[in-house]
Amino acid sequence: MKPPNPWEIPGHLSLSKGNGGMDKLCVQTPWSSAEIYLHGAHVTHFQKKGEPALLFLSEKSQFTPDQPIRGGIPIIFPWFGPRDGLPASGFARRTLWEIQETRLETNHSVRIYLKLPTLEFFEVDYFITVGETLTLEMRIKNHADKDFDYENCLHTYFKVSDINTIRIAGLRNARYDDKVTGSGAIETAEVLKVDREVDRVYFDNTANITIQDPGFDRLIHIKKSGSNSTVVWNPWISKSKHLSDLSDHDYLTMLCVESGNVTKNKVSLPSEKFAVLKAEYSTTPLG
Repeated sequence: MKPPNPWEIPGHLSLSKGNGGMDKLCVQTPWSSAEIYLHGAHVTHFQKKGEPALLFLSEKSQFTPDQPIRGGIPIIFPWFGPRDGLPASGFARRTLWEIQETRLETNHSVRIYLKLPTLEFFEVDYFITVGETLTLEMRIKNHADKDFDYENCLHTYFKVSDINTIRIAGLRNARYDDKVTGSGAIETAEVLKVDREVDRVYFDNTANITIQDPGFDRLIHIKKSGSNSTVVWNPWISKSKHLSDLSDHDYLTMLCVESGNVTKNKVSLPSEKFAVLKAEYSTTPLG
């Protein structure tokens, strides 16, 4: 007989082997289901009962220890984007995280506490709560005797019905850098439409974001705190064909809206202080 796993919660949380033989946590609640890989502390699936999945996951994603998973919610830390001689967007999404605690809450949601291991000068704790909503909380504490500068981001891939009909609200009047055109501007649109490659970093944007998806008849709500940046990304046609872990047409059913603190909004954390990045994802009917 298989010995009981101390992290499992009968009927609610089990630990099993996922793609590539990697360990994953499978969660069931009265409202939803979820999957979390310990590789990257990566939430790859969240779905409310009776609804399409909230998160997009590429069928071509490489589930290997040295590569991040394409889709779901990768953790970007401690830097955003490329670094010479270092892994793009940090090491957190390529690291095997450690389980610290699993707990069934009184409201029957499931809370999982993971930690980024073997860090000398700072610690990173990650709390995932699965219930009627999906809540992610990343806590970073600086143990060095000087300020610790970092960037972090929850690089969330949302599953959408058709990118041509999607609208994004909550970005108006925010200044952004456009990485496609190399220019910057202030967002004037009340709702943002994606009809080409988009790769924008919106600065000093603390507003909650809403994604309107008429094909799935739902609104996706992103309620965030400790986040001064919002990143919007869709690779569109040409870039999708150059990404080995995306299918050519995946851009039609995915949209990244990311909460964090990047580039101009990087965090400078004083010694023995901590900072929290939190995002809660929920859905309501569009009508």
